[in-house]
Amino acid sequence: MTTINIATDIPSQITTLEQLHAWSAQALFSINPTLVVIEGVGYTERAAQAGNFWVAADSKTRMICRLSLEVSPDHLSASGKPWTFVQPLSATALPASFKAN
Repeated sequence: MTTINIATDIPSQITTLEQLHAWSAQALFSINPTLVVIEGVGYTERAAQAGNFWVAADSKTRMICRLSLEVSPDHLSASGKPWTFVQPLSATALPASFKAN
């Protein structure tokens, strides 16, 4: 699992849930760029993806993020918040570049 220290690893410039999600998606994509998971019979996809795309229809750039996270079977019978059952993608350390403002 890629561990983080909430107090020191998340840049202080992140002030919204949207920024935190973008940061997390980019970090997971950066450290797992080729990790592929099975999402259905005969269907695989990269586990983490994030990128900026120009949308000509409204002349804006949008970040599109996609994650495919395994959930422990314990989520069916144990108590706890849903995110506590998500399994790690890898054991890769968070790069220093993601910890800095």
